[in-house]
Amino acid sequence: MPICDLVNRRVGILGMGVEGSALLTALRRAGHDLPVHLFTERDFVPVAAQGPVVCWQGEGWAQGLAAVDVLVRSPGFAPTHPVRLLADDLGLPQTTPTNLYMEAVRQAGLPVVGITGSKGKSTTSTLLYQTLREAGLSVQLLGNIGVAALDHLEWVLAQRAITVFELSSYQCADLTVGPSIAVLLNLFPEHMDWHGSVEAYYRAKLRIATTQRPGDLLRIDHRSVAWMERCRPVLVEEQIHLPSAFHFADGWFCRGAERLFSDGRMRLPGQHNRENSCAVLAVVELFGIGHEPLQRVLERFEGLPYRLADLGYHGGIRWINDAISTAPEATVVALQAFGAEVATLIAGGKDRGFDYTPLVEVLAGSAVCHLIVLPETGAVIAALVRQRGLPHIVVSEVANLAAAVQRAVEVTPVGRIVLFSPGAPSYNQFANFEERGRALAALIGPADLV
Repeated sequence: MPICDLVNRRVGILGMGVEGSALLTALRRAGHDLPVHLFTERDFVPVAAQGPVVCWQGEGWAQGLAAVDVLVRSPGFAPTHPVRLLADDLGLPQTTPTNLYMEAVRQAGLPVVGITGSKGKSTTSTLLYQTLREAGLSVQLLGNIGVAALDHLEWVLAQRAITVFELSSYQCADLTVGPSIAVLLNLFPEHMDWHGSVEAYYRAKLRIATTQRPGDLLRIDHRSVAWMERCRPVLVEEQIHLPSAFHFADGWFCRGAERLFSDGRMRLPGQHNRENSCAVLAVVELFGIGHEPLQRVLERFEGLPYRLADLGYHGGIRWINDAISTAPEATVVALQAFGAEVATLIAGGKDRGFDYTPLVEVLAGSAVCHLIVLPETGAVIAALVRQRGLPHIVVSEVANLAAAVQRAVEVTPVGRIVLFSPGAPSYNQFANFEERGRALAALIGPADLV
């Protein structure tokens, strides 16, 4: 349902973070003047300009749901959340801010490029956004990147702008209208506690494709094809699959047999960033853009915070901050990005039942000589390393990040890299990966003077 259909209905909002606040503002701008019912887990005091609201907490949730016609949920509330379960029992219509935005821009005939994947979606979305801007097109970057889509709906409609929409698995899970151009990057198990199983997580991600319309475009990364086939999603009839003409080989970005430009001046590390840049090339070509704008962007773009971020040399040791790494596959990618330069790996965090065997196999063939592990998964990783028998790796189990940094300073040779790539969520010791990343930067202090 488009947001204009909510103007005369009694609306409930689950979650008053960035998305919920943007929805409330959008409703008022659209002319909604009825009380809006807010379902929260803590006190929320809206500003006067947001009109009449009724707040419901805890024991009042059931009563509040009985007073609304539709519930709009912010991302992140799992299917097992009490408010969602109560709404399901009542048969209450439910939607999301993502769906409201998608329906509005698709109804207006505007292009939406949706990008999802287990890792790399934020960087790829940013690269695409910057490349389209570099080419002089009107474009807005929204979604899981941290920008509430509904805050920018009026501008996008007025400017007839392109939307680059980064989509998390939470946003994909109940997507009703897919993007006109969908890009599915690499997939590996994540957020299984939220989705319930690996297959459910993949099916959620694949909704970016299964909710598209006839004539919409889809680009699937070669690393995800196997999961696409395994989950057997129902794809849209007449959906157009973009050919994989763009690829990276021998230090060059290519289109078929034609070499376009080398990666010699590219700032981003890692093979995965080169493969994801090929996805950007495939999308911008649809808008009549050649490779030159992306080439210029890649020569200056150093990456996003806490994603393989180079913190420079500290006491002669180079530090890489990959605090966003929340699964072992992400740590594998980080190790591959820097290769033999990595002498020390700091890993570990909240235990979500991931299999760390593939990470240990990569460590077996790496130049890493010191492994420093943090609770809770650190004990699992350490046990696997000892079981595997890797005499070239010294394992240190420490209690917290401060102790890990101190140990890394003691054991890492000058000129080599300490890679902080936890391979696990942060919630056992930090509020989020940003806080974890800031903590590392504070602990190592200022970089050496050059």
